[in-house]
Amino acid sequence: MYERLVKEKKPVYFDVDDFEEIIEYYLFHGSYKKSLKVATYACRVHPGSIPLMLKKAQLLATFNNEERALELLATVENLDPSNQDVFLTRGAIFSQLRNYEQAIEEYNKAVFDADEPDYVYCSIAIEYENLGNFDKTLEYLGKALELNPNNDLAIYEAAYCFDLLSLTEEGIDFFRRLTDRNPYSTEAWFNLGVSYINAGLYEKALEALEFSLAIDQKHEHSWFHKGYTLSLLNRHSEAIGAYKESILDDDPDAMKHYYIGECHEKMEDYYSARQWYLKSLQIDPDLADAWVGIAVCDFETGKVSEAVKYLEKGLSLDPDNVNYLCLMGNTLFSAGNTQEAIQTYEKAIEVDPADEETWFEYVEALVKVGEKELATEVMSRGLESMPDNTGMLYGMAAVLFLSGKSQDGAFCLEEAFSKNVNGLNTVMTRFPSLTDHVAFMEAVDRLIR
Repeated sequence: MYERLVKEKKPVYFDVDDFEEIIEYYLFHGSYKKSLKVATYACRVHPGSIPLMLKKAQLLATFNNEERALELLATVENLDPSNQDVFLTRGAIFSQLRNYEQAIEEYNKAVFDADEPDYVYCSIAIEYENLGNFDKTLEYLGKALELNPNNDLAIYEAAYCFDLLSLTEEGIDFFRRLTDRNPYSTEAWFNLGVSYINAGLYEKALEALEFSLAIDQKHEHSWFHKGYTLSLLNRHSEAIGAYKESILDDDPDAMKHYYIGECHEKMEDYYSARQWYLKSLQIDPDLADAWVGIAVCDFETGKVSEAVKYLEKGLSLDPDNVNYLCLMGNTLFSAGNTQEAIQTYEKAIEVDPADEETWFEYVEALVKVGEKELATEVMSRGLESMPDNTGMLYGMAAVLFLSGKSQDGAFCLEEAFSKNVNGLNTVMTRFPSLTDHVAFMEAVDRLIR
């Protein structure tokens, strides 16, 4: 009716409630300009209406006309000095202007008589978060949860802060106390589970996630994190079942399909892994991990040339991914493309020269194809780039022995052992052929006597 009257250029009169409904209708349908137009007209029809002036102020702020919105709020405050919506709206506007201290002042005025003070405390907490004062953020989130332990916004923001600040133990303590106060909170148990995952306490994480699912059997995030936890415990078959439960029919998630594929891959079921990787790519063709996952499956089943093609696709999407580059280098060595493999590993080193694992993978690949002199040269470069890294020193000792330079190798091994006795087992695991190397084993025997 409103639009018809406007179209016919007839006088439009509605009471305040009707105007509010019309404004909300346009807001619901995303027609913000029409909402503001109606609010402006309604304020002329009902010039003393506080609800309409508040609506108009909020809409003005939406269009970045904060100055006019604040003027209108001042008018409302003169008419109704204790109106909580004035303080809440003004706080939101100051936040929009990045004047976080003033936003906090306004929210503090609103909190005592607010219908939902816990959400006002959340707003204050977020402003402190904007200021980088995370102690105050957590303090006010705690106040919100004291009033309403079911406030999921407060739980979410607290989890975000603990994760951002790497406060794992504090997060566990916070959510454990929250589950004590509110044992039927799905989100509290879920975030306790995530906190345990971050602490590496996977069995406890699994227990917390089970509690979350006992309360809400359809909690998608709990199912997903249960799958993730089970995979970390190498219980891949169970993890697959949990991941499947987390997949929503109306909102497929490529990463969830990828993780199921990864579980199959770890179980060496490369056919099933490949199928799930393909499913993830149907959802998101730009998921580089899935292209590389298919490459791994093809490599493991002897399809080396196909693996190279899929790795090329993964690298086209993420060209500086060191892990991809190392996989490509290793695959190219297996395909007999030695020079191209070397170039690929060199690029990986160039991307991240401080990554010990990249240097070792490069050297191990060279040793595997019999390029022991080049392996020695590469390890020497790695040691030069990281002279204080005892792992690299052990690696240098290993390749010297394998290259027939046992005297130099024994010297490096002794120096490495004197700095870190625990590195010996690691280097023998990396280069298993050392256990059959007489000179190396004699040198080891002398060190451990």
